Amino acid sequence: MGIPAEANAYLCGPSAFMDDLAGFLRDLGLRPQQIHTEQFTALPAINPGVTVTAVIRPHQPPGPTATEPLITFARSGISTPWSPAQATLLDLAEACDVPTHWSCRTGVCHTCITHLVAGDITYTTPPLELPEPGTVLVCCSKPTTEVVLDL
Repeated sequence: MGIPAEANAYLCGPSAFMDDLAGFLRDLGLRPQQIHTEQFTALPAINPGVTVTAVIRPHQPPGPTATEPLITFARSGISTPWSPAQATLLDLAEACDVPTHWSCRTGVCHTCITHLVAGDITYTTPPLELPEPGTVLVCCSKPTTEVVLDL
């Protein structure tokens, strides 16, 4: 590679890549103090809000039947009227035992991002950054019309 022995090397990337390349550079004669690294990679997968528990089939929420817009959780096969007693679409999903991912509950982390198949929502708390069109942060939103979610 023609790298001079007095060169400084700056590596950025996943740990395995940097370990391999740093070893190669040491084999070429660079001293460890000449090799500078910064990890740049995705974090390990997370599943916040989802824990290992007995499987409960999604169901209608407890309590009286509401009369607000219909909310459909398409994958779970549940349609139920929205109730103002639920603060957010995530609260309704939890009341119905519809599995979903979440973490912050404030629109910051985007862990709860869900495809909005149909309908319109509004945010109860404005998210730090809006999600892409066609998606919704269920942790901080409520319906303004009938809604179909890919949950």
